Amino acid sequence: MKAQLQMANHPKAELDFADPAVDNLLKFSIRQQLESLAQQQLSQAERKLKLQQSFTQAMTAVLTDSVTGHEQLTALFTDMYDQAMLSMAQAALTEDLLTCQYVSATGLIMSPLNCSTTIKDVYRLRGFVRGLDKAIRAKLSNRKQVRLLYPACGPFAPLLLPLLQYYQDEGGVDSSQLQVVLVDIQPGAIQSLRQLVKDLDVSDYVEAIVEADATQYEPQGAIDILLLEALQHGFTQEGQLSIARHQVQFLSLDGIMVPQSISVQAIMVHGDTEFNQQWQSAAYTHSSNLTAREQRVELGEILHISKTALLAMQPITLANDIEVVQAGTLVLPDGVIDMPERILAIYARIYTFGDEVVDEYDSGITHPLPDMTFYVDATPSVPDNKYFVARGGERVGFYYQLSGLPRFIPVKA
Repeated sequence: MKAQLQMANHPKAELDFADPAVDNLLKFSIRQQLESLAQQQLSQAERKLKLQQSFTQAMTAVLTDSVTGHEQLTALFTDMYDQAMLSMAQAALTEDLLTCQYVSATGLIMSPLNCSTTIKDVYRLRGFVRGLDKAIRAKLSNRKQVRLLYPACGPFAPLLLPLLQYYQDEGGVDSSQLQVVLVDIQPGAIQSLRQLVKDLDVSDYVEAIVEADATQYEPQGAIDILLLEALQHGFTQEGQLSIARHQVQFLSLDGIMVPQSISVQAIMVHGDTEFNQQWQSAAYTHSSNLTAREQRVELGEILHISKTALLAMQPITLANDIEVVQAGTLVLPDGVIDMPERILAIYARIYTFGDEVVDEYDSGITHPLPDMTFYVDATPSVPDNKYFVARGGERVGFYYQLSGLPRFIPVKA
């Protein structure tokens, strides 16, 4: 069941929408767990040193050219997460601040607690951090200082703060060369973020930490790099596109987005083969372990997001102020014998910067998302308006809903 979120103290009443399903973690006291972590026999100086070292060690493994194995990377990133959670415990968030999660006008606003695990998503961070480092250095090749905006950054700003700690320890980029603005709508995330920046001792890099809706916030002055990741798999639920559309206008003329582009792809798959069988013997899910590619029917790209595409995008307003943008149009393959047995799946391929990519299955945000309402050359056993039914050879256009919980809507073209 869905519970109604009580947010009497939230400064933006218009964002008081229905809360998603209550997290199972609330069945026991999260706050007690965090407080017990904070009571380990470490002085504040020792705790901060362990935190800083964990961040630097993880980034050293990511940024150096030497190959670091999956198990070692996982251990390094888990340690980074553990130390960051100790910092969050120091921030002394109430349980309400820690677990507040709701649906806004532009998408799901995840709780600080649920956002915290991003920092141990190894290949998401690897792709973004390596790309971001290249973007920063590319900008510094022709200017003295780079200004970076990171909206919807969450409680740990995981795509940036580990890199700042690495710069602090290993050099290469100092605070006179890089200034960052961190933005998040969640008061709990801001509270945790301030603590973490203090514990890492990277305040010199931070121009401002702002509590604001990223789809409304207007930075003071031009931005050289826009760093943004507010994604769920299948490019659904969160407000990545709404935030990007708003913030892209504040980039300088030669400003860079990280990621530089996102390609959203549609495929028809055998569900058991794609999501179960091919992973039975794999050590972990990753694009390098993908074996079922040849058994797919590729439909093609249904949405492409880049700086140029965002600036040209023209939303369509429907009844009840629902906004959509026109995405791609595909011709469904004809004559695929087993098409009635297949299901539609949608995934994102993320090009962060240069040759750095977060590919399908590299992260939770790039896992293909099955759509059980999309039928090709088949008919649902129970007719219902929620099902989309088409036949091979027909043209299908995709629209992307921006309002509420973002998602793709197929329409016969």
